[in-house]
Amino acid sequence: MRTESFVGASWPWKVYIALFTLLFAVLAGRLFYLQVVRGEYYHALSDRNHLRIVPRPAPRGVITDRNGVVLADNEAAFMLSAVYSEFDSTRAPLLAGLLGMEETELDSLLEMASVKPFQPYLLEDGLSVEEVSGVADNLHRMGGVLLDVVPKRRYPQGELLCHLIGYVGYSELESTGHGGLVGRAGLEMVLEDHLSGEPGYRKEVVDALGRVVEEFGGTQTVQPSPGSDLMLTIDARLQRIAESAVRATGCPGAVVVLDYATGEVLCLASLPGYNPNRIVSGLSQSEWQAIVDDRANPLLGRAWAASYPPASTFKVVTAAYLLERGLIDRDYKPDPCYGTYHLGGTDFGCWKAHGRLAVVDALSYSCNIFFYQTIQLGSLDDLAAYCRTLGLGSHTTSVLPGEREGLVPDSKELDRLYGRDGWGLGNLLNVSVGEGELLTTPIQMAMVTGLFASRGGMPPLRIVYRPRELEDSLRLEVDRPPAQLSDRTVEVVEEGMRLAVEDPEGTLSDAFSDFAWKFYGKTGTAEVPGEAHAWVVGYLKKPRTIAVALILEHGGGGGTAGAPVAERILTEYLEGEVHEDG
Repeated sequence: MRTESFVGASWPWKVYIALFTLLFAVLAGRLFYLQVVRGEYYHALSDRNHLRIVPRPAPRGVITDRNGVVLADNEAAFMLSAVYSEFDSTRAPLLAGLLGMEETELDSLLEMASVKPFQPYLLEDGLSVEEVSGVADNLHRMGGVLLDVVPKRRYPQGELLCHLIGYVGYSELESTGHGGLVGRAGLEMVLEDHLSGEPGYRKEVVDALGRVVEEFGGTQTVQPSPGSDLMLTIDARLQRIAESAVRATGCPGAVVVLDYATGEVLCLASLPGYNPNRIVSGLSQSEWQAIVDDRANPLLGRAWAASYPPASTFKVVTAAYLLERGLIDRDYKPDPCYGTYHLGGTDFGCWKAHGRLAVVDALSYSCNIFFYQTIQLGSLDDLAAYCRTLGLGSHTTSVLPGEREGLVPDSKELDRLYGRDGWGLGNLLNVSVGEGELLTTPIQMAMVTGLFASRGGMPPLRIVYRPRELEDSLRLEVDRPPAQLSDRTVEVVEEGMRLAVEDPEGTLSDAFSDFAWKFYGKTGTAEVPGEAHAWVVGYLKKPRTIAVALILEHGGGGGTAGAPVAERILTEYLEGEVHEDG
């Protein structure tokens, strides 16, 4: 019936039907060619003409000192990246030339980029305007190359507080995004979650050659969210004064200053240091290795991450222990000091013959023999237990990167080191004057000094000023009994520390003879291979409630080398405050 209808149809209809049949056949053939014969080719080509998602790094939170001085912030920087899957390797010589880079170096970077071929990989950052101009003019010729303006970390104060603030570096983790920075050292690392913020992203439509066709304006594009700001308890002016004073000595060293009324740490100076801006900008392997191999160890935060024998500064602890335990009173006088104390075939020396002394004069003149004799009224384990009530042998805060605990030796520790028969009473005598196995950090000695100044009432140390709840959430819980410092004990020790300044024979009298304020202090000279370490600890009640601890590595005597530096720091700082208030 249908055949008859077609045969009987008029000729125009026959033409229409024939043309329709031919056109359908052509379309079917073309569809077969595209989907079957050339299907794999066009599928691969379409995969390269797609929507690209480019992460946008978040600016990190700004770090300031207690007065708003900026210690770390961000600046805009040009960054060049490449998506390996979209990059035409024949364009590598052109790109290397524009960047002033050896082609082999660029090939090495592209090889690393091939590990994650669909993600942008950093090739160069911190580009100059001239370099950016050249790359931008040729960007249309280099598919898969991304030129971005991103936030770059900046440390406006250079080396100042470098060990505490730390530095950042580019992350290799996908979650941080294109150009994402993460903390590598210092508070930048410890407080990464607070400072980092949330990265965003933008969408771009790219063609088969990896060139941007247009920016995708969809609602899913997300702006980065900046990190949270951080204000420290540190006073940058005091920090600069302390670093300058230590640097002038030519010795590595550290200075810690804290407010014992609030527990706020005002200064954490450590020398030598490094410029974190150089690290952020990128060091060669040889440059980085030179810093690592430097015998002065500029990467070490000596104020909290290095431990030393406290030498005679520890005598204030020994004296407090003897007084608190009732083993001596302020009038107790052992046998006279003749310059040497003989015990078991060993001579334990003093720096001069002091004669018969009580505890106040023994502190003022720093007599070893007094403590060699009186410590035998107690025991090593009891002394160690007392030390721990003052915070020795443990961390002082929760936020200092790489903080050392130091070492408070007891019989168990000495058994481990020497065996049960490998040590004796001589070890106790050495510990009593801050030598032997005893090790403390400068921040621990500043904290101990602050406890004496506050009569045991100093709050826990703080380094984060705002947001206050941040450090509260990280509060270090130390399982130790409260400091055992009665008013009677503090009065005796304080008198000895004051006489060290006022008495012409006192170890601080020369350096602090013209000091404008009342200072209570103690010096120490730690015997180590080579020149001795110079120690000074002390505190003021007015015009500021501050405690200080200073050490100069291989600086010499505490009274001759350390005391003038401590006096200079305090004078410059306090006089500056007077001028500011006026």
